[in-house]
Amino acid sequence: MKIPQEILPNVTFACGPSQGHKQIRNTPLSETFFERSHRAGDITTNGFYKEATENIKKLLGVPADYTLMFYHGGATPALDSVAWSLTKDSISGLSFGSFSTMWCDEISLKLPKEIKKDFKTPAAGTYFPQEKPDFNASLVILTPNETSRGVQITDEYLKEAWEKKGPDTLIAWDCTSCAGGRNLPQGIWDAMVFSMQKCFGTGGGSSVLILSPRAVARVAEVAKTRVIPYTLDITGALEKAPKFQTLNTPSTINIWMANEAAKIMLAAGGIEAMDKLCRAHYKALMDFVKTTDYLEPMISPEENRSYLTPTFRITDPKIIDSELNGAIKKSGKDCLKDGIGKYGSYKENSLRISCFPFVDFDGTKEYELLTKTIDYVVKELRAGNK
Repeated sequence: MKIPQEILPNVTFACGPSQGHKQIRNTPLSETFFERSHRAGDITTNGFYKEATENIKKLLGVPADYTLMFYHGGATPALDSVAWSLTKDSISGLSFGSFSTMWCDEISLKLPKEIKKDFKTPAAGTYFPQEKPDFNASLVILTPNETSRGVQITDEYLKEAWEKKGPDTLIAWDCTSCAGGRNLPQGIWDAMVFSMQKCFGTGGGSSVLILSPRAVARVAEVAKTRVIPYTLDITGALEKAPKFQTLNTPSTINIWMANEAAKIMLAAGGIEAMDKLCRAHYKALMDFVKTTDYLEPMISPEENRSYLTPTFRITDPKIIDSELNGAIKKSGKDCLKDGIGKYGSYKENSLRISCFPFVDFDGTKEYELLTKTIDYVVKELRAGNK
């Protein structure tokens, strides 16, 4: 299939690593300080590690007394560390997609046997749990935006969790695919984890971990009660944080990119503007979907439908997602080689499209081109299937 070049978008719509801002993408590698020591004072304590910390906290509305750390590895090690270093005698949460399930089942279920574990899952044929987690558990883990299936936890639900939490409960959020794109309620969480490869448009393998004063105290408390593997123990990273240093050697390039991204976002109006922009991207897709006879939103009800990583069901059985996505991936444009395919482990005949800020920082033109491309491919597939 030969798709007309004039209707092809000029960006990637992949959900991570995602599209970076053009100003950052065009910066020479030598200007990202990738050859400098991660212990150098003019890089860390008096350099852009400190600046990045301050800019990200400002962008996300993080309270001044919360501690931000650039953590080793992507979000998965940070999620592992949160479970091991912040759980006392019980842990509860929601498991409703690949990444929240990983946090609940593949990570938290490996905690010592004596710890009570209670995770709620959706009923068959649904996408969000009806049962509430135990808000009195020592740690409650929530994923405001589930990247894999495009399901979100509403602001009202997040506020309810904070209001109903027990006196010794900490609330932890995995914000991997919404930090920097969604204007989340502020100050109602104790731990936040996110990788910078989504809304911030950096490379993969880097994460941010932010803790409240209560969470910092919990780290010290739990460390006295159980043996925690070295790479999962947050204690060392906390000791380095006052100097804006990291425990292990990080990707300085990614921290530099995240700082530049935060500066660009702040200059453009901050998190409120980024939220509005991401909603505009989503609306452009939804307006298109409503005109087709082959796509519909996969997630219902609407309040649980993500506007950052939306998923769409293909309703025409003759149109197979792998064929549609394959044609886009082979369009000849490098930026489209990752396509708009669903998350790998899911069987639904569907598409997943990122609506992060930098996918189209100027508006919705790239999304309008994408919809023209999708429509062209579908018409060609239908013609071939007659």
